[in-house]
Amino acid sequence: MINQRAALVIGILLSVVLLGAVLAGVDLGRVRVALAGADYVYLAPAVLLLFVGHFARALRWRALLVGRLPLGRTFNILNISYLFNGVLPFRLGEVARMFLATRADPPVPVFTSLSTILVERLLDLLAVLLLLGGVLVVLPLPAAVTTAGLTLGLSALAGIAALVVFARRRAWAFRLLVIATRLLPFLEHWGAQSALTRFLDGLQPLASKRGVVMALWWSVVAWAFSAAAGYVLMYAFFPQPTWAATCLLITLASLAVAVPYAPGAVGPFEASVVFALGLAGFGQPEGAAVAFAVVLHATNLGFYALLGIIGLLGEGVTLGQVARGARTLRPAATSSSGD
Repeated sequence: MINQRAALVIGILLSVVLLGAVLAGVDLGRVRVALAGADYVYLAPAVLLLFVGHFARALRWRALLVGRLPLGRTFNILNISYLFNGVLPFRLGEVARMFLATRADPPVPVFTSLSTILVERLLDLLAVLLLLGGVLVVLPLPAAVTTAGLTLGLSALAGIAALVVFARRRAWAFRLLVIATRLLPFLEHWGAQSALTRFLDGLQPLASKRGVVMALWWSVVAWAFSAAAGYVLMYAFFPQPTWAATCLLITLASLAVAVPYAPGAVGPFEASVVFALGLAGFGQPEGAAVAFAVVLHATNLGFYALLGIIGLLGEGVTLGQVARGARTLRPAATSSSGD
């Protein structure tokens, strides 16, 4: 608990520092002018595109679960997890998602959900870095950004390849577990073999070409519509937005919010968007980049909050119930419940 509190304090400080850095060199009066002069007619189509992209993510998770949950329930649970991630630090939405999946009939074991979430994260990382690769063709970026993108991209590819191998050669995973258990005997008492079985169950779609293609397809659809939403919303503040600028800001914002310390990613999100727009040549008019970052973040948070509340109503639970259930989640007990 002490470590979590310390991390929360660090996250709040990070938010304050980054927000201060974003606003330090900007005339707040110009930010207000940009907000007042924005053409908010573009907000509606941007939200619609955002919804389609988000629904594609629900279809992807259902495909990874091999239909263990009906689509409506998959969508509700995913929305609740995004609500938690949007307002709380530490990516607690993923834990909430695993807990809610255990309430299904039959329940989805924790480690099965965990493996599907891991696949999702690697696919998202790969998609984000492919966007960055497209930007590199058009815009000259700092060497540090290029190097970081290449490193993360290769890591994502290696991670996905490893999961595909284990999905198709489950025996290899168990052999590695035997070696690990010899080195760390306590793993046997923690039910590592049962946990690994459930984890590999969640990788089942990757054992077939169709499963891999479906996971990749829905990832492409999700990110294409997310990029389109950002591109359309740029028209509210800039007369001639570019796809390169949109892809860059989505890339950097996605990497920024992946750091799970700041509540709601307030600070890291705005700083990454403003930095990306500056690199892409959208630093003018003054204040527009900050105004756009604020509206983009508020739109995302409001969108996920609304869908999350609808998801809670659909699941018949409250935020408090989900939070308590997530805190008391016991992977070993839950994995046995799926037998």
